[in-house]
Amino acid sequence: MIKTLSFVCGASPLLTVAAGVVVLGCSFSPPNGQSTGAGGSSPGGTHPIPGLTSLSITPASATLSVTSGGPAKSQQYKVTGVVNGATEDLTTQVGYSLNRSGVVSISASGLAATVGSSGGVVVITATAGSVSATATLTVDYAFSGADPGPAGKGVPSNASTLFTTTTNDMSRAPQLVYPNDNVLFPPNVTGVEIHFMPGANNTLFEVSFQGPVSTINAFIRCTTPSGITGCIYLPDPTLWSAVAFSNAGQGKVTLTVRGTDDSGSSVGDSAAFHLTFSHDPIEGALYYWTTSGQSAIMRWDFGGSTTTAVSYLTPANTDGSTCVGCHALAPDGSKLVASAGGQGDGRLLLWDVANNKALQPFPLAQRSQFESWNAAGTQFVGMYGDNAGPSGSAPKAGPVNLMIFDGTMGTVASTIDLGGLRADHPDWSKNTSGPDTIAFTSVDAVAATTDQRPATGGIDFIQETGGVWGMPQMLVPSQLGKNRYYPAIAPDGNLLVYDESTCTSGTPTAGQPADASCDADTDLTATIFFTSLTGTTAPIPLTNANSPGVADMGATALTNSFPKWAPFIEQLDEQSQILWLTFSSTRQYGLRPPPPTADSRQTNNGTLIWMVGVQPAIGGGDPSFTAFCLPFQDITTSNHIAQWTKEFIQGPG
Repeated sequence: MIKTLSFVCGASPLLTVAAGVVVLGCSFSPPNGQSTGAGGSSPGGTHPIPGLTSLSITPASATLSVTSGGPAKSQQYKVTGVVNGATEDLTTQVGYSLNRSGVVSISASGLAATVGSSGGVVVITATAGSVSATATLTVDYAFSGADPGPAGKGVPSNASTLFTTTTNDMSRAPQLVYPNDNVLFPPNVTGVEIHFMPGANNTLFEVSFQGPVSTINAFIRCTTPSGITGCIYLPDPTLWSAVAFSNAGQGKVTLTVRGTDDSGSSVGDSAAFHLTFSHDPIEGALYYWTTSGQSAIMRWDFGGSTTTAVSYLTPANTDGSTCVGCHALAPDGSKLVASAGGQGDGRLLLWDVANNKALQPFPLAQRSQFESWNAAGTQFVGMYGDNAGPSGSAPKAGPVNLMIFDGTMGTVASTIDLGGLRADHPDWSKNTSGPDTIAFTSVDAVAATTDQRPATGGIDFIQETGGVWGMPQMLVPSQLGKNRYYPAIAPDGNLLVYDESTCTSGTPTAGQPADASCDADTDLTATIFFTSLTGTTAPIPLTNANSPGVADMGATALTNSFPKWAPFIEQLDEQSQILWLTFSSTRQYGLRPPPPTADSRQTNNGTLIWMVGVQPAIGGGDPSFTAFCLPFQDITTSNHIAQWTKEFIQGPG
């Protein structure tokens, strides 16, 4: 039985305790109807006005300040236009629209009024026919008081008066532990916990989020779940929403924790951490492999139609006993292919997600490992270089070509001859413009290895021109003492990430299998690198994404492995784009204990799935932010191999 951890979403408290078990999780849908996407419009029409040549709206820029529990604020707009050469007041004759909802409403007479419980920057557009004008309204939102959730219970009514001093008593300063400094979140992620050590003699805390258009000061008690040393604060969803949506695309939010006792004798201040929220929410669905129970593929809907990550494919979907693991999704989410049976097995399950049934009887005729779909979802690429036997795999040497499978029949449509190379970990580009590309790990073909544990890999790729796949091109060379593997092509079709491990048990020689420290299987030194297929970006490590958190105590060997891109190019702010990347890691999830390992040869910690933002056009240097742990996953078991789709398809059943 797989235990799925979940939050109860909405305005109710998100941290509950049932039968002594802390229940965790999150929702990724905007609460209170808020959205950073298209907003509402006024009842007014947008019909043409005869003779109209231009519009203007005033004030062009305005600011309203609102407080939690305070009265709504309003701003009257006036729209003038040039009609047949004369200036006229058209305020009540135009239509009004907002670029986001949940912050203000606007009437047909041009009166904007604050709504909801957050701030933000709203673009107001006045339109008549094809002529329009815009104004910007900034709503600054402030909250100061006890957190409405469980963490705020028992907070004295005079809490705010106990934190008025500006003198920092370092002896009782709390220490922020999680989330990591300089992290980027999508604005529709909730369930984010704040972890901190309380400092000496502190019983009362002020958690402050100071953003460009919001100021949130929440007073709390320390919540210490069983087995935890320190405080874990889960902000009430309305407060977190106010922080996230107010500041979406607006710049950094400063997070601090201050501590004192109930008499306010002195106050200690933590160091400041910084959070950023992207302009656009994240969408689509995530399917990942968990090792809980008999192993299962779990899935999560970022659009919000689910409230918990659910177990989707289990051994019951194969032959009743064979587990499913490595999997790949068609970009539209309609089909899935998964390798079953673990290392060396490679029997394939081809699944119809839309109808929730096998497309073909399990297993397919051809074995394969590490599949990847094309952009159209009509074919997938795979390879198989193992010797499968009744008791599992045996190492094998020699070339391994790529196979192109029909995405409905599951048959091998063609084989791509790689000229003696041994392919592993293929990734098929999902962009719809530019050449079709398949990147792959080019493994030492002389060494006797398995697909799961290759040796001395480099990164190569092939491209299709006129329906013909070209010869392999080397992108990142192989190097003794290193292993480079798991390439993943970004949705722009050019940028690419891959893993690099360093052999720590001695430098191998050519033709020899890698030792456990660099065999691409839970390698502690696994590090994510960033490059481009066009050669315009030299390989560099994603230093921020790879970096440890406070709880890692400076450790840098964190098994940052199996990177996979979200299929969207989103907006970080009005000027910059952002890509999202997931990967698995043994790094510490703040103060929470790590899950047990699935492989004790290198580490005693299991892996959880982390997510990080990457700027595609930063122009040199590290384009990544720091990462955050996906909070909807079961943190008591290892989770990895997160695969994305553009849509979450419920299907029957």
